[in-house]
Amino acid sequence: MMSDHVDDGARRRLLKKTVGAGLGVVLICATCRVAAATPGKLAKEAVKYTDAGTVEGKDCDDCSQFVAAASLGESPTCRIVDGPISPHGHCIAFSPKSR
Repeated sequence: MMSDHVDDGARRRLLKKTVGAGLGVVLICATCRVAAATPGKLAKEAVKYTDAGTVEGKDCDDCSQFVAAASLGESPTCRIVDGPISPHGHCIAFSPKSR
């Protein structure tokens, strides 16, 4: 009887490991797909970009990668993040401007 209990525990551990490994593979595949947005640039999701930063002094316009809009009606961009960005946005690739 006790061996049945041990076998159930071993099965549960194996199932947890298998499910965990499967989820890991799914997350890696999803990240690779998101990161391939534009050649040479990262997808906003890959760098956890948000339009409104919450850390003072770490907005996109404080970052060395920020590219101001060339003219009225255009949006600012980033050298490494794909698409238009907000000057008050933030991402994990923030790099302060040298002063």
